[in-house]
Amino acid sequence: MGREGIHFFEDVSVGSTDMAGRIHQATLGNLPEILHRGKPVAVDFWAGWCAPCHVMAPILRDMADEFDGHVTFAKVDVDNNRDLAEQFRIVSIPTLVFFRKGKEWDRVSGVKSRQELRKILENLSS
Repeated sequence: MGREGIHFFEDVSVGSTDMAGRIHQATLGNLPEILHRGKPVAVDFWAGWCAPCHVMAPILRDMADEFDGHVTFAKVDVDNNRDLAEQFRIVSIPTLVFFRKGKEWDRVSGVKSRQELRKILENLSS
């Protein structure tokens, strides 16, 4: 099955937030503003055809709920934002890049458990 045959997410317009309003759809145009809002930021680089990305999606939604008000969450669709993927040297997905004060603080690639991600986010937001 080709990439076009896999659709796990509802389409969300560029620059908007997900249905819960906690995860921003980031682009080259709005990511700088998201990174400089004052809170730490977790950016998920993903693609619709990426099965591990879909494993991470509910974990990220849960973490966005849990860390609401402490960490800003954003997603970058690498197929639609290749320039950002190149800028941040994304070589595999899912990759989560964490920012503090607008600067990259850490990154992880692959599927992570809720416990692993919670520990990273606790350190990021402390």
